[in-house]
Amino acid sequence: MFNEFGGGDADFWQEPDFLLADLVSGFVNKGGMELGITLFVKGLVLTGTLTSEQDYLKAISGMFATQAKKSLVNPSKQEIKNTEDVFDFTGLAEDVDLTELYGQRDAEFDDDTAEPDEHEFEAPDEPDDDDRTMPNIRYLHLKDPVIIQPQPAVSFTHTQVSILRVKLTTIDGWMVGKVTVDDDLEDFPPPPPNEIRH
Repeated sequence: MFNEFGGGDADFWQEPDFLLADLVSGFVNKGGMELGITLFVKGLVLTGTLTSEQDYLKAISGMFATQAKKSLVNPSKQEIKNTEDVFDFTGLAEDVDLTELYGQRDAEFDDDTAEPDEHEFEAPDEPDDDDRTMPNIRYLHLKDPVIIQPQPAVSFTHTQVSILRVKLTTIDGWMVGKVTVDDDLEDFPPPPPNEIRH
């Protein structure tokens, strides 16, 4: 079922959560739905809004193209277009049907056009024990991420591209819903120094 992660039983624990991968693939990447989520990653608690890989790629494409255009001196319309084309990363998405982006592919490029050799051996179809398939994604994208733990909370909402790319295999746990971070800690003053216990 998950061949790319190895074949042994020990490799099972290195696989990403199939439920999270399905949620990211179906609802977010393909459905365009944004969803609040909290992730637990190697001792960190991250919260934010799941956004599609296409939104992430559009954001970084725009950022790099803008920076590159600033370096041009009196650019022509063609130079501006060429710069935008060079920094267009939107075709690199893992979880998108490329025919939606670029139209139908010519039949001459398909691998299935060759006639099968009538003497070639074909293995009989064997039923799979598990017919679930893992979506072909390796990353999720967290918009306006906040690192809650360890303290103090860190926010990235004022960066040029406030979308964090997180590898699915690094996530230890997750829950649907964005955690609210309270900045007002006046209700909890620190204890006097002589009452601190070590």
